[in-house]
Amino acid sequence: MSNYKLTIDSMLTIDDTGMPCAPTLRQLLNKDIRELYKSDTSPDKSRYIQDCIVIYYLGDPKSPPHQAGLSEAEAFKMAIEQAGLPKDYRPTELVIKLIKKYYEENITEAGRVIENILKCLHNVNLSIDAINNVLNQRLAANISISDVNDVLELISKVNAQTKELPTIFKRLEEAKENFLYDTEKQKYRGGQDMLSSMDAESYSE
Repeated sequence: MSNYKLTIDSMLTIDDTGMPCAPTLRQLLNKDIRELYKSDTSPDKSRYIQDCIVIYYLGDPKSPPHQAGLSEAEAFKMAIEQAGLPKDYRPTELVIKLIKKYYEENITEAGRVIENILKCLHNVNLSIDAINNVLNQRLAANISISDVNDVLELISKVNAQTKELPTIFKRLEEAKENFLYDTEKQKYRGGQDMLSSMDAESYSE
């Protein structure tokens, strides 16, 4: 069994011409990557590259859709667009397995907290956009006195959602600090690094 975490670098190596290289020894240690590579019989291995892009976008906690707090459907749409796949593309069981494996091997508890906050922030922004769109439509029309209360209610909802943003940003910054602390702690335990608070140089004036 491979001792390496599943990452895009461990799945795909591209040469200077843009062609995927044959799997390296490190890549071959993962039987699922071997199977995915072998399953693409095309001469340029274009489907393998596309599948790897989808796996990265959906499975890597640091990928653009994850960092934007997108929903699963939104992330999937971005992935197939970036991979150049048709809209009716459906991942195979092996691709789904690698997505789940990629995510579980690279996510941490602190990372889950950040991801959930990013999703919350994304949803709040979507809510504000949706309410503003309705509000703009109402204001662009000739509103009557009876419509005023509805318009004021929409404005109140926008304000309420907007007031949530500073709190969410604060939680996000706190979660990122915890994530960095956990990362440093794990490196220290692995003998690769030490906590910045234990670095003697950090106390120098």
